[in-house]
Amino acid sequence: MYVRVPTINPLSKTNIAHKIEGAGVSPVSALDQLYKEVILPRLCAACGACVGNCPYLVKYEGRTVKLDSCSRGDGRCYVYCPSANFDPESISQAIFSQPYDTAGLGSFTEVWASRSTSNEILTMAQGGGTVTSLMSMALETGILDAAIVTSAKGSEAFPRGVIATTARGVQESAGSKFVGAHTLDALKEALERGFSRIGIVGLPCQVRSLRKMQLYDMKGQHLKDRIRLVVGLFCNWSFSADEFQSFITKRIGNKKIRKFDVPPPPSNKLIVETDDGAESIALEELKPLIQGACRECSDMTSEFADISVGMYEGRPGWNTLMIRSKTGLELIETATHAGVIETARFPEENLAHLRQASLNKKERVSLAKTETGGSQPCHD
Repeated sequence: MYVRVPTINPLSKTNIAHKIEGAGVSPVSALDQLYKEVILPRLCAACGACVGNCPYLVKYEGRTVKLDSCSRGDGRCYVYCPSANFDPESISQAIFSQPYDTAGLGSFTEVWASRSTSNEILTMAQGGGTVTSLMSMALETGILDAAIVTSAKGSEAFPRGVIATTARGVQESAGSKFVGAHTLDALKEALERGFSRIGIVGLPCQVRSLRKMQLYDMKGQHLKDRIRLVVGLFCNWSFSADEFQSFITKRIGNKKIRKFDVPPPPSNKLIVETDDGAESIALEELKPLIQGACRECSDMTSEFADISVGMYEGRPGWNTLMIRSKTGLELIETATHAGVIETARFPEENLAHLRQASLNKKERVSLAKTETGGSQPCHD
């Protein structure tokens, strides 16, 4: 049993046009505009879109750094930025063929409780392991030929976007990272390697950037066709990667970290699992480390994804699963029929609570904009 709302129209090739109108193209340098409006005031979400599309921007210790100037007024760095000139109405029409739903959760057709049926995945993944199971299945069955996920392993000190082409590659990146990770930087490599069925797991900011890429597709890379699946994660905030790493290093020392977790309210804590046990850190201590962009982002549930997945408050070991598009629905039907995930009824009262939490975030952001004079360039 599930909660259902009226069916939305699927994404079609004619809906996502190759056009620049409304993208924020400026007669001045797009890079200078991005630096002034987003990077300098620390409204960068570290999504990775610009560093994957501009030779003058790089990621460095979790931040986006400008190396040099550029004279282009139509630079992808600015046009694809989720914090600059984001118009939810045009994106909703392009993806869902309907007006932007302002009721709190965006467009969706169904919402379920879900979890992986794999004990192995449940032990390594966050919550119910739904995302890990879905992306693993999509690669194994050929729905996708590449999945872009966020990894915290390897030689690099900071989490980053990686390309997985096998289920094992997805599973090695399981678990929440809680920091801006420049994940979309990996999309450039995926496109250059010729992958034509790409799936991406991202935060709300990254989902927004991906939809802008598909809408404007400034280099004619056939992004509406090649980006086949967008899985969005619920998110209230992410930490600034460099500040968070510094804090954790001082607090935990050289202990090997196995996993981070933020249990549902009222815990109000970050749990750090290490080889020596678990340590609890009050979120109040960590609030100063939250990215500036997160404080001004009104999207809690990745409203423009094909499916959105978050924790199921009050039911440990399960996820909340929102199906938003035809692509998302087909994926979930395939997964349930194959026994990759199991689903259960999502109560109406839980949906109402989720909607209210999302509206509360939007209200906080709106109030913050009013108090600061509306400096946020995003158009929600």
